[in-house]
Amino acid sequence: MEILKDKNNNNYIKDTNPYDKFTKIDNDILAFYMKYNQLKNIYRQGWLKVRIGLEHKEKCESIADHSFSVALLALTIIEKNKLSLDAFKCIKMGIIHELGEVYAGDFTPYDNITKEEKHLKENEAILNVLSSIDKDNDFYEIWNEFEEAKTDEAKFIKNIDQLEFLLQASAYGYDAKYFERCLSKITDPYCKEIALSAIEITNGNKKPKTVG
Repeated sequence: MEILKDKNNNNYIKDTNPYDKFTKIDNDILAFYMKYNQLKNIYRQGWLKVRIGLEHKEKCESIADHSFSVALLALTIIEKNKLSLDAFKCIKMGIIHELGEVYAGDFTPYDNITKEEKHLKENEAILNVLSSIDKDNDFYEIWNEFEEAKTDEAKFIKNIDQLEFLLQASAYGYDAKYFERCLSKITDPYCKEIALSAIEITNGNKKPKTVG
């Protein structure tokens, strides 16, 4: 499965999906699986290109790793604090929000691309991924809801997306306070509390190669 690339977004990939050789799969769920399975193979590019370096790519998380963590983190916070959010929608949004990266690849904040261009590329890509499924579903609507960030669930998952990045930085052994760009986007009080805890426990740890 070829990831769409341009001069600004050459993605580092773990390996080639061994199921690329199948040009036709009759079962639509199987075909869909073979597409989104690629998320297991795409490294989170910001870590490799900007903050930790290519020498650490064997330890770098994949897009699928990140999406799973966003969904579980959201569910945990919602249930612990009995938040009046649609938990199932939040889980779906956490899993689906990066689905377009199967074809679009993973852009970093430092890539030479506008927010509008990124959205258009990912919109085209997610429609490609979802074209495998015969039965109608709300996956595209959920993805677009996240992109627009107007509903309470979308705003919450936007916060979780940033929080998960910060916690992954902490797990890599970095001092969380250096991730100022990420911290400035965390406005939800429950997420903010966890972020401040991450800053406290990582105080004095190493700095990333590039901060922000």
